[in-house]
Amino acid sequence: MDGPEGVRGKEEAAPGREAGDAEEAGDGFQLVTHGKKKKRASGQEGGGAGSGAVLGAGSVGALTKDKGAAPGTKPKVPFHDPSIPRPQDVYKIRVDNYKPFEHVWLERSEDGTRPVHPLEKLPVEHFVDRNVPECEPVKPADIEDTPFTLVEDHKGLMELAKKLKSVTEFAVDLEHNQYRSFQGLTCLMQISTRREDFIVDTLKLRIYIGLYLQEPFKDPTKRKVMHGVDRDIMWLQRDFHIYVCNLFDTGQASRVLQMERNSLEHLLLHFCGVTAKKEYQNADWRSRPLPEEMIKYAREDTHYLLYIYDLMKQRLQRESTPENDLLLEVHKRSNEICLQFYEKELLTDTSYLHIYGLQEHELNAKQLAVVAALHGWRDRIARQEDESTGYVLPNKALIEIAKQMPTDNGHLKRIVKSKYPFVESSLDEIIYTIWNALEYSYAFEGIAEQLKKERLEQLALKSVPASDETTILDAESDRSNIDPACQSSVAPSSTANVNVASDGGAGFMNETALISSIHLEDNTQTISSTKIFETLPGLTRPINKDALSNNRYQQVRNISNSCVNFIITFILLHFV
Repeated sequence: MDGPEGVRGKEEAAPGREAGDAEEAGDGFQLVTHGKKKKRASGQEGGGAGSGAVLGAGSVGALTKDKGAAPGTKPKVPFHDPSIPRPQDVYKIRVDNYKPFEHVWLERSEDGTRPVHPLEKLPVEHFVDRNVPECEPVKPADIEDTPFTLVEDHKGLMELAKKLKSVTEFAVDLEHNQYRSFQGLTCLMQISTRREDFIVDTLKLRIYIGLYLQEPFKDPTKRKVMHGVDRDIMWLQRDFHIYVCNLFDTGQASRVLQMERNSLEHLLLHFCGVTAKKEYQNADWRSRPLPEEMIKYAREDTHYLLYIYDLMKQRLQRESTPENDLLLEVHKRSNEICLQFYEKELLTDTSYLHIYGLQEHELNAKQLAVVAALHGWRDRIARQEDESTGYVLPNKALIEIAKQMPTDNGHLKRIVKSKYPFVESSLDEIIYTIWNALEYSYAFEGIAEQLKKERLEQLALKSVPASDETTILDAESDRSNIDPACQSSVAPSSTANVNVASDGGAGFMNETALISSIHLEDNTQTISSTKIFETLPGLTRPINKDALSNNRYQQVRNISNSCVNFIITFILLHFV
């Protein structure tokens, strides 16, 4: 599956992380579309009081300072804290990483082939509330002045469910962690009503969450306000079998309103004057007991969200026209996200091609065969042990092993430097895997050559300066103008799709849009991969040709064709 591999790699490459210290955390899911107070009462210990299990006892402070750090510098927030035991072991959480996910609480279609989401029976217009009061919405009380409940036992969860029955709207957010688990775990659920805040310990109460909270989330008469919910929707389904109806996504609303930025951090500052502490965005939410600062950060994610919803709804109504109903558009987009279904990540014959960072390396057929074999070994171990793939073997180390192709234990140990426990305990097996891959490396010759050509093409496109006046729209049709002498060097099926950023040309190319119709030929089999389109937020966007006038479109195209054709021809003649 494309998506999770990309997410894993990006997280592995996050600033401040060392190779092997953590992993390229992955979501372990794919999307199937339909057809992230008041102080606790005295005596209430930090987040995990009375939980019966303490995760990361040494991490109560949550913040750590580097040795020799200058006085006054901000302490670092642990991203992946190795001192925290795995929640699966502490709370006896058992997951199946092999069998397809079953949406057991949903009805089935008439032919029994697919689950039916409750939203399918409800028109989107049913959720649009056009009763916008003329008076200014009332800003909520400060967090310190708002009642807060940490829900960490069965009784507390029952009380929360009872309170949600009496309200018509509530805000929701989740905190998730991918480290040391294959699919990842939802660590916290934050819920805010107009009067109080709740944080639910979803690690301790995992098996009860769905039983008590499924109904309020599914109830179409209760509005759920969330921000940037694409993954939250998947986590709710995967961990708790919760399906959402009547959602207002403030992230989608910010896009419809064409706001300067779409992050919750920006909305908090813009609408509420609240500056969120970004250092907690990637904190290790498995930590127990939760420190006060992390609890405050978690509460901020939902405490102001209903107020932000009020303000955005007013603006959407005000800026709508009879021809362009902005409020309805937000609800349509929110519905589309809710209608997606969670499915477990699948291992396919071409999954290794989606390893984040693979395109940066020019690998020959033997090295590529080793990449594929190591990727399969890593996936098997991670699923079997319920570990994150990056904890087993990070992408960076996997590619380095493939490049060096060690054939004895000593060489392999020098590469990995004893950083990865599963590798250390499987040296003989890994060496055998490499030997076996080399024996069948001839089957990878075609795909290695294809990747080389596409990498050259990508380099050529990156050489073209990005600006408002030069927009590359379709690299494949541009190739038709290449000199016939060079045209045969370009595979017809290797299409590079390019997205361009205007606004000063900060960057213009999609990093992973190269894998397209790649064929691995071994006389008896042909393996085709799926093209990846991964838009980098803030840097790229798909081009809407209809939005360009004919004159501007033709002018831009002519300029782009000339530049691209010249550079591609030059590289192909001199380097291929």
